[in-house]
Amino acid sequence: MTNPQLQFFHSGVSLPQFYGLDRLVILPRDPYCLFAYWEITESTREKLKSEWGDAAWQQAIFQMRVYKHQWDREEQIESFFDITLQDGSNNWYFNVTDTDRLYHTELGWRTADGNFRPVLRSNMVRMARDSISDIIDEEWQLPDWKARKLYRRISLYHLSSPELFRRRKQIIL
Repeated sequence: MTNPQLQFFHSGVSLPQFYGLDRLVILPRDPYCLFAYWEITESTREKLKSEWGDAAWQQAIFQMRVYKHQWDREEQIESFFDITLQDGSNNWYFNVTDTDRLYHTELGWRTADGNFRPVLRSNMVRMARDSISDIIDEEWQLPDWKARKLYRRISLYHLSSPELFRRRKQIIL
């Protein structure tokens, strides 16, 4: 970096906490966990409050609805579940039950009559697999002797490499 770039980098300027845009974004953290972050502007909140009325707004419960889609069909929803959120929160980690599936979420409020009223919709994500791939690429395949050695170690010890070496040292001593 050049000197002017370094000066800007160390100038103490930080990113804003809010950008003034209504948005909901989800990101996969691992095969069983998603992270969501959002911003609901004050103008949107005021608009909802005026539409619903003060009494309904006070009784509404802030929630996120998580939709799981069929494996091969983006448009077909298989199931969903609701997560009750704390008022004032702007991000959340949550667990899902199935890996290698499409998910999307909606953020909104459950009204006193039990209806969920979505305000924001997220992007769609596919969760990672939690197993070894069925596809074997011959170019990257281990030689038979290495594969046997690796699978034998995995099946016999169920240990990580550092733990395996530590135990071998104890046996030798």
